[in-house]
Amino acid sequence: MAGDDQRGALFRPFVPNQHSRVTYAELFFDLVFVFAVTQLSHTLLGDFTPLGALQTTLLFLGVWWVWVYTSWITNWLNPELTPVRVLLFLLMLGGLVLSTSIPKAFESRGLWFAAAYAAMQVGRTIFLLVSTPPVRTLARMNAVRIICCLLIAFHYGKFNLTPQVSKCSFK
Repeated sequence: MAGDDQRGALFRPFVPNQHSRVTYAELFFDLVFVFAVTQLSHTLLGDFTPLGALQTTLLFLGVWWVWVYTSWITNWLNPELTPVRVLLFLLMLGGLVLSTSIPKAFESRGLWFAAAYAAMQVGRTIFLLVSTPPVRTLARMNAVRIICCLLIAFHYGKFNLTPQVSKCSFK
């Protein structure tokens, strides 16, 4: 289609009145996040207190946001293409780091959780920005807005790293 050239080389082809097929890479990505939800449930069971519930809820929101934004981007990008598939597998690797750090995310593994979360959010959004053609200014502005929000959040979310406690606390 002539309009697909303007959509971008890595974008899914648009066919009116037809749904896009879900790929195996997308399903495997979802499976990584099923593991994350399992880790969250085990974490809550291990600390079934109001504080444990609050901590688990915060971790769930982080996991959920990574999954939602990635699902949103894969609705636009074509996972059948190699660069998008590589992005998905790198995000799966980040998701595994995120998932394995969940049980100790408010103790010794907090920095691992935060680094995986930030790398996934920023990396995926930069990929979207680079893969969107310049003629699609509104789509590019979405990626720029997301990057700006992430940078502002990083700038104002001050980290206090104390090596003797090896905790990551936000002030």
